[in-house]
Amino acid sequence: MHHDYPEYPSVKATVVASRYMEAVQALNGVRQVFFNGESILLPEAEVDAIDMLRSRFSATLEYGQAEEYEFATKARNAGVSSALVRLGQAVYESTDLDAEMMVRVAVEAPSAMLLAWSALYRSMMIPH
Repeated sequence: MHHDYPEYPSVKATVVASRYMEAVQALNGVRQVFFNGESILLPEAEVDAIDMLRSRFSATLEYGQAEEYEFATKARNAGVSSALVRLGQAVYESTDLDAEMMVRVAVEAPSAMLLAWSALYRSMMIPH
């Protein structure tokens, strides 16, 4: 399933600039890969792709990346609707809840969380 945010945990791979586009092309078909023109971010579960970047492109690897998407990753894996995942991700840092608790309440009371997180999101948009 494709989604528009990185998975947690992810690996940040950095390759020599002259080989960057070649590395990007070599990752064709690998799920949830993000590129920024300097580095590549892919899920830690994509072991073969990570090994290929290391061996073929001498990539420097940083594990444990994309922690800010922990809620979105866990919520998606728990079957939370994509609309609620996006909303929860948008308000994640503004809640007093950790990712585990947010997922639990999203699963147990999705309608209530949609209302609560929508209100929180709207309040975040009001200039203070």
